[in-house]
Amino acid sequence: MERRETRSVNQSSLKPAPCADGPFKGYYKLDRINSVALRDREAVFRNLSQLVNEDNLRQAFRGLDGSKAVGIDQVTKAQYAKELQANIDKLAGELRRGGWRPRPSRQVHIPKPSGGTRPLAIGCLEDKIVQSLVAKILEAIYEPRFHRESYGFRTGRSQHQALGSVYSEINKRGKYTVVVEMDIEKFFNNIDHDKIMDFIKERISDQAFLRLVRRMLRNSILSEDGEIIDNSTGAPQGSPVSPMLSNIYLHHVLDEWFDKNYIGRAQMVRYADDAVFVFDDLKLAEKFKSALAERFAEYGLRLNEEKSGVVELGPKSRNVINFVGFALYWGKAGLVKTCLRIKTASERLRRAIDKFTEWIKEVRNQFPLKELWKRAAAKLRGHYNYYAVSFNGKAIGRFYFYCIKAMFKWLNRRSQKISFTWEAFVRKLMFNPLPKPPLGFELTDVKSKFGSKLNHKPKSRMRKSRPSGSERSSGRQRPLFT
Repeated sequence: MERRETRSVNQSSLKPAPCADGPFKGYYKLDRINSVALRDREAVFRNLSQLVNEDNLRQAFRGLDGSKAVGIDQVTKAQYAKELQANIDKLAGELRRGGWRPRPSRQVHIPKPSGGTRPLAIGCLEDKIVQSLVAKILEAIYEPRFHRESYGFRTGRSQHQALGSVYSEINKRGKYTVVVEMDIEKFFNNIDHDKIMDFIKERISDQAFLRLVRRMLRNSILSEDGEIIDNSTGAPQGSPVSPMLSNIYLHHVLDEWFDKNYIGRAQMVRYADDAVFVFDDLKLAEKFKSALAERFAEYGLRLNEEKSGVVELGPKSRNVINFVGFALYWGKAGLVKTCLRIKTASERLRRAIDKFTEWIKEVRNQFPLKELWKRAAAKLRGHYNYYAVSFNGKAIGRFYFYCIKAMFKWLNRRSQKISFTWEAFVRKLMFNPLPKPPLGFELTDVKSKFGSKLNHKPKSRMRKSRPSGSERSSGRQRPLFT
């Protein structure tokens, strides 16, 4: 009898290919988890620990931003990459044995747009890798279940889309609009660990994975005074997994409760812990606000009374509501027509101008003029990218004017000698212009819930025809300020 030859099989060829497109690009099996969650909204997932492997950890490492601040280990992304394979293998081994523990996160305080400071927890690089991967696994499971009007910390969704949805709902109701504004006081610091773990256990039965999530929630914090703070409640901001955990918590506490009790009578639009609820009945809106406070009290949350309230917003009212940095109000668009308008919230605009002024004051002697010009242009473009929306041309024009004014003032204080006269400064702006505010059709259209679309058509790639000779020599340029 003829003996057959044995053939070796390359085990790596049996490994499934990573996802090639979409939010889970480069990760193994996460697209399959997401497809199961799409088909069956009540599916319970087991064996998720196998997804915390070398390949997915390496992909999570690639997705980290190398420019972010470092934790207490002082290890940067570039340093970790020098021995990436050995480091990833060691980390994966600790996770398989159950011996991985996150190290204390370094606490820093950053200024809030609304005033005061916000504490951020900056973890070590390896902790960020594991947290990023866990966040991706949770996203694959929960993204199909999240509310359609939830826009915070979700792939493919933005503040502009949330603003467009609010605009559409208010504009549709017209003069019968009543808005309940909601802001949760210190939301991230008051998430109940036991309750959020109960929510997650409804969809996940893998005990090893659940233990991993709980360890992230209980991660201790090293304060700026050098004191170790045990984290018994909350999901510290700055952790890659905190946004996903906060969305899961509010999905169960708020979104499902709202749909069960108020669907068809009102509309909710939520961006993280900032939300508005649009009603057409004042009494119902007031009852809802009281019921909302009671609902939050059951889960350890509390409304910020200064930023929460019931507002009647009709064409004849002068009330304003603030949402994601913008103010919505009824005003004239032309000679007589009244319509719903949008502008930068007054506090946000003032703080943006003050922040630019403080920046140019501090760095005016640190860089050459050419570099200062480039950095100022980047700051202007960053402001326009967010605030250049429908109806807001006047506010971004004011921002541009005050930034130019601050630059002229503080560049003239680089030394005892005056650097620019106003005429010389205008001439420099003419030949080295800073980005001007978008106007008219260049503004981002947020007048519908689809949002984030430009009103204008893309510019043609064809070269613009013009007569011979340069524009500079033809005398057609005009100074920006006279």
